[in-house]
Amino acid sequence: MSETVSKERTWLHLLWALPIPVVVSSVLLISALWDYCGISGCTGGGFGINRDIGGTIGNLAPIPFLIGLPIFLVPWSPKRGVRVLVALLTGLAFAGLGFAILVSMAS
Repeated sequence: MSETVSKERTWLHLLWALPIPVVVSSVLLISALWDYCGISGCTGGGFGINRDIGGTIGNLAPIPFLIGLPIFLVPWSPKRGVRVLVALLTGLAFAGLGFAILVSMAS
């Protein structure tokens, strides 16, 4: 009985495993915005617009892995392939959403 209960509730570990990567990813998103818009902001007032696309991509690249890693490592599903697919899709969706927010703020 205890094995069944523990296996059924393994998805609850995501509740403590996901907030840490979300916070770290948020810091990376803010850093990507800083790289994309420059010190003067996206309006270019003062020092002008300085777009660092390499720095922006460098800050956005680890986000899918940071978000996907706990989803993959926590055994909420017995099938590894399902966990890999959900981790990749969730990580890419989170990074895509962050990039969409970044571009909308820069426009």
